[in-house]
Amino acid sequence: MKRFPRIILLFMAVDWPIYMRRPFLYALGTAAKDFGTTVVAVNRPLCPFSTLIKKPGRTAELIGKPNLKQIAEKLFLFSPRYVIHDRVAESVSVLERLNLTALRGSYSHLQSRLGISEPRPLVWFNYPQQGYVMKLFSGSFCVFELYDNLVDYMGRESETVNRLEEEMRRRTDLFLTTSQKLHDKYAVNYKQSFMFGNGLSRKTYELLAAGNCDGIPEIMAIPPPRIGYAGMISERLDWESITTLASLEPEWNFIFVGRIVNRSIRQKLKKYGNIWFMGEYEPASMPAVLKSFDVGMMPYLDNAFFHFSNPLKFYEMAAAGLASVSSNMEELKKFPSELVRVIPNRPLLWRDNLQELLGANRNTTLKIGREVAGQFIWEDMAADLLKRIDDLTT
Repeated sequence: MKRFPRIILLFMAVDWPIYMRRPFLYALGTAAKDFGTTVVAVNRPLCPFSTLIKKPGRTAELIGKPNLKQIAEKLFLFSPRYVIHDRVAESVSVLERLNLTALRGSYSHLQSRLGISEPRPLVWFNYPQQGYVMKLFSGSFCVFELYDNLVDYMGRESETVNRLEEEMRRRTDLFLTTSQKLHDKYAVNYKQSFMFGNGLSRKTYELLAAGNCDGIPEIMAIPPPRIGYAGMISERLDWESITTLASLEPEWNFIFVGRIVNRSIRQKLKKYGNIWFMGEYEPASMPAVLKSFDVGMMPYLDNAFFHFSNPLKFYEMAAAGLASVSSNMEELKKFPSELVRVIPNRPLLWRDNLQELLGANRNTTLKIGREVAGQFIWEDMAADLLKRIDDLTT
């Protein structure tokens, strides 16, 4: 009988600081203890050429041995290196082989540092462009977890991405998705698949559900009603609909909390006196941020990228008992309308639904939201998933 791998290598799609599923990795590390397994979150490997231009803050990592940092008891962050960036190597087979050799060498160093020998670690990744990692170790169990539709933010397909996804199907042992719509579209091509989903940590859930904090003073100073969004502020939001809605209801205030990706967004919206950008807050402040909102909003673009999404922020708002209106994301339609309204991006329709939620009984929303969010706790989900993977690998 095979044993469960002693190391899980999870190749993140982006660097650790901006990887939004970090709470899941903590939960995965906790669940892995029961299997005698260590989870290693793998930063985007560094290329000695592109790093100097694109990631100057990580330049020091090019010197000496690959960085290894312990994050939790069974969770480590590892930063290996390439010979050359994988987007270049993917079209030149000899360069890809050199990258794989470099990654294997880094893995040998990792095993030594951890004091663990594991010739066949479980390999986990998120995008077809990372599919080459399945070639690293003969006999490894490979998990491809897809949490976005394979189109760009404007809904446009890529022939290269589609080709890579098709090429990797045979090697993938388990395909996971975060939404049923993603599963319905792609899972038929894989031998084993689960619709895994999204959630939030138990600690975050308990903090949000407790509701025993005050709102953020600078947000509370803005007159109600306060329609709030907390997350990345970028071109992924439907600014045309947002500004039309702001013009329709000049007495409503639309609050945006988070990092602004493109400074021009703020500049273009200066003329709207009821659109507010409040900056970034630490994750620990999220209960107070959500406490400051009267209703939440998820005003993403209405296209084939977001139709397949299952946003993490929904579960935070639900735990806080904050009703919200969302653009057309199929996964959210299964939840009670008292908690979230999923509608097309038509400003008049948004206005009517926001108005109804502003007048709703907040105690009812609190009860429903806590019940819904309580079903999606990362620690429970990770433990269940590893048991299912164990059944497949042993």
